[in-house]
Amino acid sequence: MEADVTVLIPFYNPGKRFLSEAVKSVFEQTYEYWKIVMVDDASTDDAKDGIKEYLEDPRVILLCNEVNKGQSHAQNAGLQVIDTPYIIKLDSDDWFFPDTIEKMTKAMKQSPNDVALLWGRKTDVYEDREGNTCLKVPRKDGSSYSDKYEFLLSNDVPFPRFYRTDALKNVGGWPTDDPWDGRVMEDRRIDVRLIERYQIHWIDEMLYNYRQHPFNATKKLDLYNEVFEWHIYDTLRRWGNKYKPEFKYRCGWKQLAALHPVEKRKNFFD
Repeated sequence: MEADVTVLIPFYNPGKRFLSEAVKSVFEQTYEYWKIVMVDDASTDDAKDGIKEYLEDPRVILLCNEVNKGQSHAQNAGLQVIDTPYIIKLDSDDWFFPDTIEKMTKAMKQSPNDVALLWGRKTDVYEDREGNTCLKVPRKDGSSYSDKYEFLLSNDVPFPRFYRTDALKNVGGWPTDDPWDGRVMEDRRIDVRLIERYQIHWIDEMLYNYRQHPFNATKKLDLYNEVFEWHIYDTLRRWGNKYKPEFKYRCGWKQLAALHPVEKRKNFFD
């Protein structure tokens, strides 16, 4: 049987330990029919030293950008060479549970064809600067969505992210038409492109280890809040400017609190 799932791992200076642990978790999967496409976005660290043994496997492809292009461009480079019907995204500092791909592949094959993105439960793993695990917090909440405004109001960020490849390609891949050239919040931006045409489903399974550490890119709180607000206004504009957003803060992170209908101006002759 040929592979039907590709694990997409973009990376930029993740460190040798993080990247090797991520790739190792793929090789330890109970499901056998996978490939890996890694995209090195011009890293300058020693990350590739930790994956040399895995690169000898014919199922593993490594693409290398000569200059750093950012997350969306790196993922789109991977998307161009992927030929399997499904893609699962793995961040270079996270890792899968052993049965993650098996459970998600089974669930997606049983889902309607208009389900473009599947996600489930994750465990937040908090580490200190020395790599010691300080706390593990299993997250149990999630939902399925077919209504785009309901999804936007949920503030959900799906993990893990199991896609239909043709759906990703149908929406043009990860967007890069923002002021940050697709370098920030690419996950939320692709979600709204998909929910415009497809459904997003959630399954009640623990599937992903999300590493929280002092070097996370998402620690840039002010930047992410700026990008999030831009993203919401841009999305509502794409959807016809029917609503105005109201924002709130949760632990310093900006979130969407409500959507208020835009009052239509009355015609002078009405």
